[in-house]
Amino acid sequence: MDVNRREFVKSAVAMGAGAMMANRALSAEGGAEGRVLNVGLLGAGTQGRVLMDDCLSIPGIRFRAVCDIWSYSQRYASRRLKSQYKKDGHEDWGESVNAYEDYREMLDKEKELDAVIVATPDFWHAEHAIACLKAGKDVYCEKEMSNTLENAAAMVKAAKETGRLLQIGHQRRSNPVYQYALRMMRDDKVCGRLTICYGQWNRGVQPKLEWPDRYEVEAATLKAFGFDSMEHFRNWRWYRKYSAGPIADLGSHQIDIFSWFLECDPSRVLAMGGSDYFPDREWYEDVLCTYDYKTKAGSARAFYQVLNTNSYGHYFERFGGDGGAITISENPKKCYYVAEPGKELPPYMSGIETVLVDGHQAVPLVTAISNMGPEGKAAMEAFQTKNVHQLHLENFFAAIRKGDPKELNCDAAEAYKTAVAVLQVIPAVEAAGGVAFQAADFKA
Repeated sequence: MDVNRREFVKSAVAMGAGAMMANRALSAEGGAEGRVLNVGLLGAGTQGRVLMDDCLSIPGIRFRAVCDIWSYSQRYASRRLKSQYKKDGHEDWGESVNAYEDYREMLDKEKELDAVIVATPDFWHAEHAIACLKAGKDVYCEKEMSNTLENAAAMVKAAKETGRLLQIGHQRRSNPVYQYALRMMRDDKVCGRLTICYGQWNRGVQPKLEWPDRYEVEAATLKAFGFDSMEHFRNWRWYRKYSAGPIADLGSHQIDIFSWFLECDPSRVLAMGGSDYFPDREWYEDVLCTYDYKTKAGSARAFYQVLNTNSYGHYFERFGGDGGAITISENPKKCYYVAEPGKELPPYMSGIETVLVDGHQAVPLVTAISNMGPEGKAAMEAFQTKNVHQLHLENFFAAIRKGDPKELNCDAAEAYKTAVAVLQVIPAVEAAGGVAFQAADFKA
């Protein structure tokens, strides 16, 4: 973060809402961050709105177009933008936000767009991202890159051929608590030699998404854009045609972290999954998998689970070795370090009041990083005061202004490696590896 951003974060903490309004004013003008960037939103559903709202807190970002096949989402997003721009004293910005049903019309008419945020269902990612890249736009595309490796590879190729920037939404790559935790493990060896990684995303049973009858998309429109029904359109994550299921929808965030922290790609994956809890859904609701890694220091294993039948523990990642274990999460309260007996703590952890976690004395990680100096303190303030996607979006826009794809924290080539690790869980489940038992095996 530069000095202006760091000072803003500090003032936001100190001054609350007043400072946030100042940030929106700075955003409207472009401020010290550079020229105003014109952005289009392709996919204005739940995730698209999250990204849109986070962009409204970033200096110099102006939405000029919203595209979605559902008129409900179109209206919601455009009204939200117009309302916010009016509050910020830029009613002219709101008046110039155009809504589209077809992305091709948007690209044809909105020539001034610098970038497009793609937040459509996974099976559309490749076509949408590639079209935007070929139209000369830089692209921020939500993960998973695609529900097929063929399409994910095509996205990497398109980014290379066009020379445009393509950032994939693995937002933990831009999260300072993850970046500092990695630094602790690499530079200070707080975990010693890494031998085990663990991650989980547990959700309780959730009903399918519904919709008001008056907002139903016409059957012809759904068919034209690849959907078999309105129910499929609303619940696309549960069908094989549109996604790779919960292991990609949720698991890709955390499986991405394993390879990043271990500095290598997995050599093997074993997996099992169940699809018998929800009779009206196609994908595995619960998946358990184990990866094998061959790191520079030796072998390491990573276990991951995604559940949609029990929410206990929610989401976090843990990295352990012969020196200690670090637990990290997008939730600051779940970030802490536990040393192995006899392990000497680094200076920035000394004197910190520990907390009891699962019977172990744990050092709160946010406090430890804040003790690493002014930059660490500012980074943790940003971590605790900004939404989880904002820093990744800031990284994307900063790279655009510099015109340098090397500035991206998660470019297409890097994200493709994660796509391979994640999507190959599916054939691993289908292969049903391991030892199968027969009832007779348990009788002496």
